[in-house]
Amino acid sequence: MDSAELRERLGRFARDHYGETARVAEVEGFSGSHGGLTFGFDVELPGGAVERSVIRLAPQGVRRSGNTDVVRQAPLLRALHREGFPVPAVRFAGEDDTWFDTAYVIFERLRGRAFIVWDPDPAFDLRDEAVAPLWFQAVELLARVHAFDWARHLPDWETPTPIEDEVARWDPILEKAAEPAWRAHGERVRGLLLAEPPPPSPVGLLHGDCQPGNILYDESGTVAALLDWELSAIGAQHYDLGWLLMIGDRESFHPSWCPRNPLEPQTLIDAYERAAGRACPGIDWYRALAGYKMGVVTGLYTRLHREGHRHDPAWEKFGLGVPFLFGRAEGLLDAR
Repeated sequence: MDSAELRERLGRFARDHYGETARVAEVEGFSGSHGGLTFGFDVELPGGAVERSVIRLAPQGVRRSGNTDVVRQAPLLRALHREGFPVPAVRFAGEDDTWFDTAYVIFERLRGRAFIVWDPDPAFDLRDEAVAPLWFQAVELLARVHAFDWARHLPDWETPTPIEDEVARWDPILEKAAEPAWRAHGERVRGLLLAEPPPPSPVGLLHGDCQPGNILYDESGTVAALLDWELSAIGAQHYDLGWLLMIGDRESFHPSWCPRNPLEPQTLIDAYERAAGRACPGIDWYRALAGYKMGVVTGLYTRLHREGHRHDPAWEKFGLGVPFLFGRAEGLLDAR
């Protein structure tokens, strides 16, 4: 669906839902979104008001699973919003209807800026003393996610995902690594992960990618919203924490392309334990699993970029970090 077709479809949607004089304006794609299928748009309403929204579309012709099953997040976000959690309100959700011919969710568009940890917006204050609070808030937000009573508010939403299956789930992707050395290194990490059972973890709601790049901060640097719930699930919550720690771990990435974070992983672990009110024994295994997954995914997307299937030069920068991701995971596992 090109931009002209999307604008026409959004126009019909707006007229059917807001009245014949409603008009769509300012349709724009978000370059950082998963799959490039997230767009912002404004609806000029009868009477002169403007409603700012975001639409997330499922790819047409692709099996809806994981981050392509966009509608599954709608009941979750509605439940979180009812409980006062900082998420955008869901305005509409549907699938395969007369407006879009695919699944979609339309959210309110909130104001704020995400802190892209690899290449932050220069409008942020990038001094260490200003960046550190952004990370502390991300950790505290993750603890709030983990405290959400999903069994009460969403008893039929998802079946818990067993962590015991997680390592093997990435086997087909590891085989597609852009470089043979990456695949060989990943296989060594895989063996270490499988050499012992996953350490015990509380089971509950996971965000899947809670980190400053998916958080909107207002002008004062305070959290306005947590976005991008496509990877949310019910599962081992230490995996969620391990992912945030890996994203913020400078030793997991190449020095030329690493996260802007002045805090050490242990400082963030301590902050999480205070916010969640519980200790995290075995967290290094989950940090290693997160690094393994990031290395495996990077290997695939770097290959897709190099072969011209999905042009995105940023993956070459991430590719520099694959040996660091796998090496850091090895070190964490060897130290156990």
